[in-house]
Amino acid sequence: ERWQPSRWDQIVGNKLLKEYFWDMIWCIRKEGHVSGFNALITGPSRGGKTSTVAFGLKCIGCLKFDFETMNPCGDCSNCNLNHHLYGNAGWENYIDVCDQDEVRTPVRYHYMPLDCSRLNETQIEECILKIRINDENLRIITLDEVHRLARRSMDERLLKPAEDFPAIWIAMSANVKKEDDNDLKKLEKMFQNRFTYRINTQKPSVEEMMVWLAERCQEFGIKCEAPKQT
Repeated sequence: ERWQPSRWDQIVGNKLLKEYFWDMIWCIRKEGHVSGFNALITGPSRGGKTSTVAFGLKCIGCLKFDFETMNPCGDCSNCNLNHHLYGNAGWENYIDVCDQDEVRTPVRYHYMPLDCSRLNETQIEECILKIRINDENLRIITLDEVHRLARRSMDERLLKPAEDFPAIWIAMSANVKKEDDNDLKKLEKMFQNRFTYRINTQKPSVEEMMVWLAERCQEFGIKCEAPKQT
């Protein structure tokens, strides 16, 4: 099983992405926002995009969320559902994030992760039908490998609802090669006026990774010796 972070300080780098989630979580849980945070997240493969997004979604659903540290409790029923990894059964079910101490929070939280490399027309239709339901609940849709939509001519069909219905769309894409002008133009066209946030992630430096590995070794009781000079 892949290791998953339990605190924000366990995620190396990606400062802008973390700040985006801190703002979004506060606005959702404290002010009742259900839209306005559409984001396009790009960066190199294995740079932490998907894992950071998954952890941010886990925070949104936590029943005992700590607003001082912005960390989830890790113990409540929502934290243990793994909805942040797999969605909540296509929205047939829902996640409650009510808290009497919070000013205004959505009663129900729906999350649908979509893999754009495998998406088909039936899944697009199901997604659109559920987005159109006006019940004031929070809806979050993540689009992994979103650049593949344009290559398969599905971009306009799926992303048009982003303009018309309240929801939060988080799209992720590996960096498109600069020499591939066609893909770059398609990507820009897809997200023009639809996504407020454009966040680029970077792989952590060697120094950052060494600190992170030392902390994980200490966490799991693994003895770590300094490498010998060669």
